[in-house]
Amino acid sequence: MHLNAVLAAATLLVLNGSAWAQTPGERLPPPQAVQGWSEPRPAQQAPTEKPAADPWQSFAPVRPGIVAGQFTIFPSVTAGAFYDDNVFAATTNRQGSWGGFVRPELGVRTDGQGYSAEASGFLEKRWYSRFSSEDQINGSVGASATVMPDSDTQLIGRARYTRAHESRGSGESELLRFDDPVGFNVFDASGAINKRFNRWWTSVGVAGSWISYDTPTIGGIPIPQNYRDGTIGVVSGRIGYVVAPQTSVFVEWSGNDRNFEVDIFDSRGYRVVGGVLLEQGPGSRVRGEAYVGYMNQHYQGVTFNTVSTITYGGALAVQLAPRLTGVVEGRRVALESALNGGVSVVESLIGGRLDYALQPNLIVGAGATYLVDEFLGAGRTDATFSPLVSVKYLVNPFLTLGFDYRNVGFDSRATGVPAYHRNVYLLSLNARI
Repeated sequence: MHLNAVLAAATLLVLNGSAWAQTPGERLPPPQAVQGWSEPRPAQQAPTEKPAADPWQSFAPVRPGIVAGQFTIFPSVTAGAFYDDNVFAATTNRQGSWGGFVRPELGVRTDGQGYSAEASGFLEKRWYSRFSSEDQINGSVGASATVMPDSDTQLIGRARYTRAHESRGSGESELLRFDDPVGFNVFDASGAINKRFNRWWTSVGVAGSWISYDTPTIGGIPIPQNYRDGTIGVVSGRIGYVVAPQTSVFVEWSGNDRNFEVDIFDSRGYRVVGGVLLEQGPGSRVRGEAYVGYMNQHYQGVTFNTVSTITYGGALAVQLAPRLTGVVEGRRVALESALNGGVSVVESLIGGRLDYALQPNLIVGAGATYLVDEFLGAGRTDATFSPLVSVKYLVNPFLTLGFDYRNVGFDSRATGVPAYHRNVYLLSLNARI
């Protein structure tokens, strides 16, 4: 995960997301409280589509934007070329291809006394020189707002629509080799009320996701994906206590209800966790949050096992030295898969990276992610290991050149499930105002 929009585009290319989720990615949580609130003020950077483990952008250049009355507009475009040596994530008969992409983005922000609002969106066209079946158009658009009726109260709302495609070799695409990448649409919305009482604070939130998949084909024969279409609702509450400047401890309870068009995939669950919240501020070197606790997910289908196990999650960014930042993320969640007609999955991920500024405008990075999917009752566990390296050159505050390399290695502890590996090389250029 890169520190700016250049690698946001790269992550779309390599797609190191949830490998077996019935729905794309982890279940959306509501916005949560931040104990060190301050009055909304103009931002120095545009809202961007950032990976979950990128809460800090130490080396990102300041983006002044275009001021238009009370609004600041942040246009940018990222374009590049890439080479994937195993486009179809195959074990044998590996086929590579060059490709290209272009991704225009637009952000806008406005601030006033006690409120701030922003909106952002992008549209990405991706094409392959050898395989037109893999060409894609993806995009996303969303908005968020924060209102502070008084200095101790926050009201937060967010909404976003995303159009994307499931990567070859991940998700249910690992079970079936579809003719084309499977497209899907997701609409997320969430809201929270945060309240501070001296050193105590509380947060209550709700969130919803609405998911719809295209109908892919195998040999021209439609294969319905309606078992993945549905809605997910989440409600959660946190109680936190400020133990030091920019530092809180908290406990959280959240419950979810998942309803799909095929009833056997429906489930209800909850989690109870405790954690620490670290905010950016004067003298702070760590930002983000981490938590650990217990989760339970009970499924309606008789082929599904109830998930009852530990859970963890969060993302932390550390300023290790003036020129060195580190990022680590993790999660352990309950998901669903169509394997054997439907089984529950426990997915665990841990990842991290380091970025070092050789010069103020030259940054090198390296990292890795490790993803494990355990299919309960199916005698199968899959693992994906993905190291990466990157180089970013800031030509000036408006132009960035980037090179990224990622290796993806997949293996399974199950008879008859083939392993694969792939290498993806990316050259990119990001222009912004």
